[in-house]
Amino acid sequence: MWRRHLWRLLAIWGLVLVAYSNSFHAALVFDNALVIGEDPRIREATPQNIESILTEKYWYGASARSVASGLYRPFTTFSYLLNYAVLGNGPRPAGYHVVNLVLHELNVALVYALGVMIFGEIAPAWALAAIWGLHPLLTESVTNIVGRADLLTALGVLAGLLCHMRGASAAGRHRVAWLAGLAAAQAAGLFSKENAAVLPCIMLLYDLIWSGRSAWRRRAPAYAAVAVPIAAFFCLRSALQIHMLVAFTENPLVNAGFWTARLTAVKVVGMCLGLFFWPARLSADYSFNAIPLFGWRASNWEDAKALIALAVCVGAALFAVLLAVRWRRTGMPLLFFLVFFFVASSPTSNLIILIGSIMAERFLYLPLVGLAGCVVAAIHALGRRGFLKRPAAAPVAWAALGVVGLAFTARTYARNVDWQDDRSLWTSTVEVCPHSARPHYNLGLELQRAPDGLPEAIAEYQAALRIQPGLAAAHNNLANALAYTPGRLPEAIPEYQAALRIQPDLTTAHYNLANALAYTGRLPEAIAEYQAALRIQPDLAEAHANLGNTLVRIPGRLLEAIAEYRAALRIQTDRTEVHFSLANALAQMPDGLPEAIAEYEAVLRREPDFAQAHVNLGNTLARTPGRLPDAIAEYEAALRIRPDPQLRQIVDRLRAARH
Repeated sequence: MWRRHLWRLLAIWGLVLVAYSNSFHAALVFDNALVIGEDPRIREATPQNIESILTEKYWYGASARSVASGLYRPFTTFSYLLNYAVLGNGPRPAGYHVVNLVLHELNVALVYALGVMIFGEIAPAWALAAIWGLHPLLTESVTNIVGRADLLTALGVLAGLLCHMRGASAAGRHRVAWLAGLAAAQAAGLFSKENAAVLPCIMLLYDLIWSGRSAWRRRAPAYAAVAVPIAAFFCLRSALQIHMLVAFTENPLVNAGFWTARLTAVKVVGMCLGLFFWPARLSADYSFNAIPLFGWRASNWEDAKALIALAVCVGAALFAVLLAVRWRRTGMPLLFFLVFFFVASSPTSNLIILIGSIMAERFLYLPLVGLAGCVVAAIHALGRRGFLKRPAAAPVAWAALGVVGLAFTARTYARNVDWQDDRSLWTSTVEVCPHSARPHYNLGLELQRAPDGLPEAIAEYQAALRIQPGLAAAHNNLANALAYTPGRLPEAIPEYQAALRIQPDLTTAHYNLANALAYTGRLPEAIAEYQAALRIQPDLAEAHANLGNTLVRIPGRLLEAIAEYRAALRIQTDRTEVHFSLANALAQMPDGLPEAIAEYEAVLRREPDFAQAHVNLGNTLARTPGRLPDAIAEYEAALRIRPDPQLRQIVDRLRAARH
């Protein structure tokens, strides 16, 4: 018997491997660079790192400053530690993609097992696992490395549900083993992502549909088994004072009224249903203004979408209930999978509580089991009730599902191309969601890093600001792009100022504005901006150094400049250019020549081929009594590095004067 299942599973696994075969070389895109590259806890399996993973937020270190961090997912972070330190993958993405695909293949097997237990037949179970495992909507969870949280939580929920279903008919030690497996699955899923808290609700759904009243007392230990890890999780999270933070850009519903937010959330459910049946236009981002809020205008198409989605959801629920009542044996799977979809999506639907995002395709990883199950259950019910009695009807129906599976394989493969790097990802996202600000902003970042990409980057930043004028980071980076474009530096200054009006504590904007003001000769204003940056971030060595460079240009402020250079070097001792600037400033002081000589020598120990440092050291030595031979030696060293006829004449005259 097990061989029949194995061969069918191997066939699905093979198709899934083909669909994701081009994902292994995808870079650390989107949030992956933050989680993998900037979390020091995953770099080494030490007791300190393990303790930190167990007691700190999911977003940690530098990454916590870049995102709204209110999540607690230690099991997911431990999986990154496994990749980085134990398996030795480090920051190289291929190993992480392999683990993600292995987890997805395991989930495919669990979905197949669920189908066998629900339908009692192999064909619909195989169709369920294939449709779900190959669906393009799952790419964000599988190809995107940080989608691992969804992979792990689905693994926990599906494994826990199967343990519950099998344990209901077991006895003795076998029953205890299934209950232990259920508790472990609940804990693993929940400590991977909060969504796993839906497991007892799905267990209850299964029991309500297929268990008689007499079985409730027998099933009570199963609910106790999941209650323990759920209570432990939320108590621990509360004790650590980790609470969900919701940012407006990621979820505009946070500033909407109650009914506006909920009706918009219903429209999102409708969008998810549409993407399930036609996954042609997929996006990595649905932040502000990708999904317009419900506006209470019946004539508006966006508002009509919400009403249509509400009608479809209510109609589908009524249809499933009627089918289950009329065709109890064959209709129950449809009812189960439909309610499964709504239950599994409830934590991320924004219908009950508002979460960190208005919509994300990764949220559909587990709920999609329900939608795929609805399609298979409907075809299965029609076949069992005789609606596919014609000789060719049933084969045609299953053949159509096969064609859909192959189409999903091709679409998944194509979608993985978008996830190869950040530029391709955000280019595709802008095409699908042109009215969303963040994709334009992120594409601007990628274009700004590219050779000759500044004009396109400027256009993308401007597009983002037309959609969301209050995006301080976009003003700042637009200003940076303008500053590096020949002839456009004056345009950059108002953009920096706009960023600071929105976010006065944006250190980079103060610093960049100061640089622009200093370059254009507005020195007092530049000094004020450097000082503002240093009040926010006193350890910003670059700001100390550039403040010194600005002060040294103002008569009478040389001592202040020297103090700033020294402050910069206390923070970063190996800054050669700061040692050089400090030496130049000290050389202008009547009693600063010995220190200036020491600083020039420090520069030359780091960069022996720095010709100008040799020249300036020579000038300083020439002014020091008794050091003229040393000065000539420094000039000669400079000439060996960079021939200079004028300097050669000076050296020749000095040599002649000595004789």
